[in-house]
Amino acid sequence: MYNRGLFHPWVPKVLQLLLILIFSVVVLCTNSIYSGNMNDMTSSMGSLAELITMANNASTIGMMVVFPLLLRTKSYFRTKELLIGSLLLLAFFSIVCGTTDSPYLIIFCSFCMGFFKMFGMIEVIIPIMFILSPTGDRARFYSIFYPFSIVLGQITGYYSTILAADFHWQYFYLFVSVCLLGTALLAVIFMHNLRGGKRVPMHYFDWLSMSVLSISLMCLNYVLVFGRQQEWFQSKSIVFAFLTFIITLMYFVVRQLNLKRPYINLSVLKKKNVFNSLILISLLGLYLGSSSIQSSFTTNILKYDAATTASLNLLMIPGIILGGIVSFIWFKQKWWIKSLILIGFSAFQVYAMYMYFLLSPVVEIEMFIFPTILRGFGMCVLFVSIGVYCAEKLQMADMLSSSAVLVVFRSFIGTGIFGAIISWSLYQLQWQHVANFGGQMDASFMGVNSLSANAQYAAVQVQSTLASAKEMFGYVILFGWSILLYVSLHRFMPINFRRVIFFQHSLGLRKSRKNNKQVSDATAEAL
Repeated sequence: MYNRGLFHPWVPKVLQLLLILIFSVVVLCTNSIYSGNMNDMTSSMGSLAELITMANNASTIGMMVVFPLLLRTKSYFRTKELLIGSLLLLAFFSIVCGTTDSPYLIIFCSFCMGFFKMFGMIEVIIPIMFILSPTGDRARFYSIFYPFSIVLGQITGYYSTILAADFHWQYFYLFVSVCLLGTALLAVIFMHNLRGGKRVPMHYFDWLSMSVLSISLMCLNYVLVFGRQQEWFQSKSIVFAFLTFIITLMYFVVRQLNLKRPYINLSVLKKKNVFNSLILISLLGLYLGSSSIQSSFTTNILKYDAATTASLNLLMIPGIILGGIVSFIWFKQKWWIKSLILIGFSAFQVYAMYMYFLLSPVVEIEMFIFPTILRGFGMCVLFVSIGVYCAEKLQMADMLSSSAVLVVFRSFIGTGIFGAIISWSLYQLQWQHVANFGGQMDASFMGVNSLSANAQYAAVQVQSTLASAKEMFGYVILFGWSILLYVSLHRFMPINFRRVIFFQHSLGLRKSRKNNKQVSDATAEAL
């Protein structure tokens, strides 16, 4: 017998909806690294901050490489087996992350958590998709699901920071583990044991390609994260990692092009909407990476603690919800997707301009409300619109391939490249401004006691940080104008000639053309 549902027939419909909500919330809130705890983890383990950032990226890489495996495992295992297995493995790795002092073990666990998290996500996303969009309207589903998942991420980050501030950062991992185990118990009780369809053997899956792609992306992860700390290509390890990334990536691409059943169908990248979506989502990394500029300002100048920063990030939630509502209405009215994408990038551009003029040594926290809401609005609108644009007219197999590439570009490559550039530039500019501001300090310190000298040096540090942050926001604004120009000039959809003709009729152009033709015909007859 086959059963495409999730639960036993005796489970009431209301309880089924509640269980799906619980499953989705628990799975979506489970992460290997919680951004609000990164500083606490670095201090507690006495490790480099780059290692924790590398672990955070490793989770995204794990999510990406597992995409092609999802449909095969879903046809081989029962839904109950996949969901319970995913929850138990996530609980195990979460316990390891919360009890270990080794950042390298956390990197490994982060990759595994991203890998196994996708099995649980696909099992809860599919029922949610049919509930929210029974007709298969992807725009309707994205407009509801993306705001829901982004808001959950913000709330999770806030409470993980608060718990770390009141107790210890490790406690939140143990709390998440208990929630995962409790959810697994609910799945054991209420989910049926039947299959969703005929069992298909997992033959011909390309495990070698998965391993090669994982190695390639982890090498790129090392380069982007440790580039600034090791002076980029002045370091032999950076050069070796970069060469390994290039060689393994080339081998992966050649292998996919010559396999009968490729691991990832690279031909999907030839589709215009998929290729352009990767460009757009990579450009979005500029604005997502610029959050480090604001963090440098609020931490080094305004002296905000982790709890205050987390509460500030909660202000993104109204913008996220507003972005979801606007996207839902936009696609329901079938308005042009180009305009919606332009609105999303414009919101980020206004955010960068606002922050440029906002930066000063004394800023009230209320002044961050408007730009933070703008960030949330722009993020939600662009996630939804670019996701819908990428998935247009794609079959399920091609959609999984494109989604895998889109995820890694959105959460790792785009953000990682721009984040690395911004972080390195901010560091260089800060020391340049220190040298500029302190050029005449030696002469002024003659006869000045050490206490006054330290106060002067602290003031120079503040001014250099402020000047470098303002200058970096200026560069972001300049590059942002080129992004808006690219979106404005780019043609997202083929020209609809019927709409052109209708538009000409509405302006009376078609009638004038007909009259001109009649005049020319009469002239020809007279001649």
